[in-house]
Amino acid sequence: MLAATAFTTAALPLLWAGTASATPAGACQSATVQYRVVDADGNTVGADWTSQGGFRQWDSAPGTVEVRLAPGQTVGDGCKYPVSLAEYTTEGPNWQTSGHQTLVDKATVYLTAADVADAGNEKRDWQKLSVKTPDCYGQIDLYGDDITYDGKQEEGHGPAPYQPGGAGGGRV
Repeated sequence: MLAATAFTTAALPLLWAGTASATPAGACQSATVQYRVVDADGNTVGADWTSQGGFRQWDSAPGTVEVRLAPGQTVGDGCKYPVSLAEYTTEGPNWQTSGHQTLVDKATVYLTAADVADAGNEKRDWQKLSVKTPDCYGQIDLYGDDITYDGKQEEGHGPAPYQPGGAGGGRV
């Protein structure tokens, strides 16, 4: 599942991948990642912790996204789970008209056994992700890997998001 947030300077969506795969091979399993959006003062904006995927629409770009591993999971020694937040400029104000997208900023953190939510750690600081906000139309994606989706062909990179038939008329 991929989390994508599309927004204009006035409307913003967010999609999320609820699982991440560990980076080393071997005893590491998939893990459920939870996230929430917080404001500059650390107060939760909207719903509290969730691993629900899908598209979210916001009135403005979220400032910071906190991430953690869901409670009750066992994480093996040396296992780390990448979670990335990426911001793209788009050609239109929503997914249907977003057209070609260009990576502007990306942040990645690696969750470990220390990031599993358990009883008694509700007040702790969780890992945080933030990216620049677009000047006009944009999309923010939250996803469970460390690939940079910018259209480059080299290792560690993948295709940039693109909605054919968007504002660019579907031209490649």
